[in-house]
Amino acid sequence: MAFDAINSTLSCTVEYSNALADCSYFHRGCHYLHVSVVRSNQVAYKDPRTWTPCLYQSHCRKMPSVAPYHHNSDNESESGSEGHVEQTDGNNPGIPDNEVEEIGPNDFPRYFDEVDGRLFHSSPTSPYPLPVDAPEQQRLKAFNNLIHQLIGAHYLGPVPNILARDPNRQAQVLDLCTGTGTWLMEIASDFPSVLFTGIDIVPIATRYPRPNVNFEVWDITEEFRWRAATFDFVHARSISWSVRDYAAILPEVIRVMRPGGLYLSGELDNAVFFHPDTPQASNPGLHAPASTLFFQVVNAALQSRGIDPSVNQIVTHLQNTGAFSNIEQIIFPIPIGRWHDDPRRQELGTMLQAILWRFADSVKPMLRHAGHPQAYIDGLVQNFGDEMDTTHGLFGAYHVVQAIRS
Repeated sequence: MAFDAINSTLSCTVEYSNALADCSYFHRGCHYLHVSVVRSNQVAYKDPRTWTPCLYQSHCRKMPSVAPYHHNSDNESESGSEGHVEQTDGNNPGIPDNEVEEIGPNDFPRYFDEVDGRLFHSSPTSPYPLPVDAPEQQRLKAFNNLIHQLIGAHYLGPVPNILARDPNRQAQVLDLCTGTGTWLMEIASDFPSVLFTGIDIVPIATRYPRPNVNFEVWDITEEFRWRAATFDFVHARSISWSVRDYAAILPEVIRVMRPGGLYLSGELDNAVFFHPDTPQASNPGLHAPASTLFFQVVNAALQSRGIDPSVNQIVTHLQNTGAFSNIEQIIFPIPIGRWHDDPRRQELGTMLQAILWRFADSVKPMLRHAGHPQAYIDGLVQNFGDEMDTTHGLFGAYHVVQAIRS
């Protein structure tokens, strides 16, 4: 599929927004939360490695807005080890809302750096390698739309029960690495009595949040400003590229979660697959060489930055904390391209192909930084795109992990 056609597909599902013009209402902070649900009448999806059915029940609930974020002083330490979070006292009083400052219009440029015509975050500690400009925001919004259609709702798991279990207090939700804040805004409309907070290292969320939504600029590798047992639900979609040590952020997540609260993770696998009943499944590199090489090069570039490209260790990380129960992983296979016989799968496949095209364009700066010549990168991306157009049976995999705070 030509790149112009991909742009057209993305434009049908997301609105174009400027990185600086569309984010004036954003408090400083960084981390992100998310929820997803599967309807009980949803067609069951299967694990692409075992192809066993994954069945779910549907839930619904609503969410409101959270207090503003903590603004670290300009004298904050730059020598801290990224990915290292000290285990904090459970009685940490946190930073009160009246000590949180709002970002002014003149403050926005300091959060961004322009490199080779693309806009990136300016954080000295975050390893996140992708741009944060309008084309990348389009991709993030399109990906949110894809996951919503894939799962059938904005969340998965016992979200309504979790948010309604204490009628004497307002439930709160934290969205780590919230990005454009699309998911947070959408689910907040379903739960108007719940307080929602989205955090990220850059202020690219909407200037017009719902009354029950707050956005804050914060680095998820740093100690959170909230006191212990604040949040009923922590959502973490696509955060693995924002940390060098996933396990190191969990102590703070655990501290700010209420016992019985829900942790929900969602990550797209950095690889492609075939149905296990097909001969291609035993050797994807032989039958999809361009796609396999593309992700090998991308994953090597991530590793050179200290980022673990694997999304298969989240369950282990949660288990190792000893602070979670009922840990469950669900893997949703998603067709890549229009090859599937089922019209709904064709639509999902077309969406994922468009998203991966845009993703391939967004990783080019990272690959240049890794030392690859521009001609090699252009060929790598073009071959990957061509293969997505012509390869029957190609799948991506979306990993969902849910766990209950003990």
